[in-house]
Amino acid sequence: MTRYQLIEQILRAVYGDQPRDDSTITPNLVNQYINQGLALAVHNQYKESLQIDGVSYINNSFYSTYKNIPIVQDQNLLWRVQLPSVPLAIGRNDAVADVRLVKNNNEGIDGIPLSINQKGYQFTMKRIPNRFLYYYEGDKLFILSSLLLNLYTANITLISGGGAGNNSTTDLNSTLNAPEDIIPLIVEYVVKALMAMRQVPQDITNDGVSN
Repeated sequence: MTRYQLIEQILRAVYGDQPRDDSTITPNLVNQYINQGLALAVHNQYKESLQIDGVSYINNSFYSTYKNIPIVQDQNLLWRVQLPSVPLAIGRNDAVADVRLVKNNNEGIDGIPLSINQKGYQFTMKRIPNRFLYYYEGDKLFILSSLLLNLYTANITLISGGGAGNNSTTDLNSTLNAPEDIIPLIVEYVVKALMAMRQVPQDITNDGVSN
C-alpha cells in the first residue's frame, strides 16, 4: 500500500465520502499524522513485547534500509551523515539497527553504536579493528573514524515508515513500510486526530478576530 492510498482511505473515513477540492485537510497533513501514528504503533509494540516476552524488540517489518547516503567531514576524525528522518526514541540505540560504510558497492565496514553517555569517553576506549563508532543526534548521524571516508557512502537501516528512497517518508507515492495488522491502528489514530481538528470552529470572516 502506498502512502497516498492510505491517505485516500483515511480521508473517506473522515468525510464519509470523497473529500471536496476545497478541503482544509490536505494529503501532506494526513501524511504527517500517519508518521505520528506509525511512531505510536512502534512504541506500543516495544512496550507490549517487554510485558509479554520479557524482552523488548521491534518487528523487522518496521525497518527500512537507505543506501548510498553521502558522508561529509564535520571536523577532524568526525564525519556526518544526514538521516532520512529523526530516529524514534526507542531504547538506547534500537531506532538505528545497522550502519555500514560502503566503497565501490562491495567493500564494507560495519559500525558499532555509542550512546550519548559513551560518546564522552570514547577516546579512551580500545579501537576495534575494521570497525567504526557512531552515534546520532536528531536527524544527523556522526561517525568517529581516522579513515578518509570521502569515497564511502552509508547504508543505514532504521525504523521508518518509508520504503526505497531517502525521502520516502514524505513521498506520497512511496510504499508505506508497516505490517498490515498495524494499519488499522494507524488509521484509527489519524481519523480521531483529524475529526477533532474538523470540530474546531473555522474563522471564515478573515477579520482578525477569533470565533
